[in-house]
Amino acid sequence: MTNEIKQADRELRDAIQAFVADYAHPDLERFKPGIAAWSSEWSQVPAVRLPAADFLTGSLATAVPATTHMVELLKRYADDVKWEQTYTKADSAISEKMLATYGFVEVIGSRGPFVSDQVRSGIGVYGPGIGYPPHQHKAEEIYIVLAGGAEYQLDGQPPRQAGPGELVFVPSNLTHGFYTGKEAMVVYYIWQAGDLREVSTFV
Repeated sequence: MTNEIKQADRELRDAIQAFVADYAHPDLERFKPGIAAWSSEWSQVPAVRLPAADFLTGSLATAVPATTHMVELLKRYADDVKWEQTYTKADSAISEKMLATYGFVEVIGSRGPFVSDQVRSGIGVYGPGIGYPPHQHKAEEIYIVLAGGAEYQLDGQPPRQAGPGELVFVPSNLTHGFYTGKEAMVVYYIWQAGDLREVSTFV
């Protein structure tokens, strides 16, 4: 195994760090120390492609200047990174359409190329016209929409539309879900606190 960091991993890490550093939002401030302390420890992760990657080309048209670079970068390296899914057909709450059209790339975390036990962070793609059913997990979470958008539903709050450049903060154990519209959604995500690989509980 080579000790030289793969270019795709390095460029995605650097782009994420710069994006977060430049993004001003009070809810994001609580996550920045963990992000700034990312370890330089790198582990080679085998590339795996999922159909969700195919939405990246069309998603560029719905990005905004502040988010375009992140989408372009993932599109460029879509075949060089590991796409994952948390759920399988055994998870009855998840529709076949969602399973066929979503995926995420963990850049930093316990299974990402940059190893961390403090944060889990990367980019996810969710196809058009799908619902991510209400669920919860102990980790607190940030979504920042990079392209497309969705109607987010957080327990105790009115539904809200979130589009490119907008942030959604999900506190620990808060029930949340979302519904994408006619376009696929690309999101940057961060988890911290709790089990960073906890499988969500549907409610």
